[in-house]
Amino acid sequence: MEKLGVIGLGNIGSRFAERLLNTGYPVTALDTDPEKMAAAVALGARPASTPGEVAADSDIILLCLPGSHAVENVMEGPDGIMGHLRAGHLIVDTGTTHPKTDIHYSRRCQDSDAGLIDAPITGRSKGYIMMVGGRAEDFAKAEGVLTCLSYKLKHIGPVGHGQVLKLMNQMVLAGQWAVWAEAITWAAKAGVEPRLLRDYLEFPVDEGLFGDDFHGGGTLALHYKDLGYVLDLAHEIGAAIPVTNVVHEAFKATKNAAAPDWTQTGIVTYWRRLNESRRGGRRRARE
Repeated sequence: MEKLGVIGLGNIGSRFAERLLNTGYPVTALDTDPEKMAAAVALGARPASTPGEVAADSDIILLCLPGSHAVENVMEGPDGIMGHLRAGHLIVDTGTTHPKTDIHYSRRCQDSDAGLIDAPITGRSKGYIMMVGGRAEDFAKAEGVLTCLSYKLKHIGPVGHGQVLKLMNQMVLAGQWAVWAEAITWAAKAGVEPRLLRDYLEFPVDEGLFGDDFHGGGTLALHYKDLGYVLDLAHEIGAAIPVTNVVHEAFKATKNAAAPDWTQTGIVTYWRRLNESRRGGRRRARE
């Protein structure tokens, strides 16, 4: 059985580590948060102090990190993964990263007879869907491990293609959040109970959009980051995405006024602010 490393023990990484340990895999874990490390060790993980130590103790290394900057931080430097890479190593980037980041490190890994695949996830009611980009032989090597972590697993194409599919997922979800928020605010202003969108019309609208408590796992900022990758890639390939540009601006304005731990439900505050300003403007015009 392969020795595994898990770097990043946040919402996703901690679940991955627990599931892999319960399956019987030996896991070496790393996180900057001592409490998260202690929780992983209590489950049976071996603690590491640097990414290089994880690499030295693992055959397959799972990165569960919040974006390209974090991936670069664990890959580089004297204590980074690249400095301890050996032939046969496989790195699996399960976070949402800019495709060019994974393409860059995949090429460098191949120079050392190692491999890297991108395998971001998206959550559904049944669990995680995982989409993989990379060489067929690297996918085959990781398939058994990744099957433990997802209920749907698919090799999409070359490295970076898993990230592109994940970013498409994020475009759709961001647009959905925005439309729901707009419709809810509009209905309330028109005097109709907004919850009817969910309770009667049966749209799967998150309860958080109807309230005022948006605190959670910080997914608003992460989704905003993902939309930035979408816009950057659209610029590179010459794609016109006017709807996503508008949604990105709504996420930006919301994030700038939000607490760091807000979830995407906070997007409704953007439309609430717009409508408050309009009401005030009409009153001043009448006066």
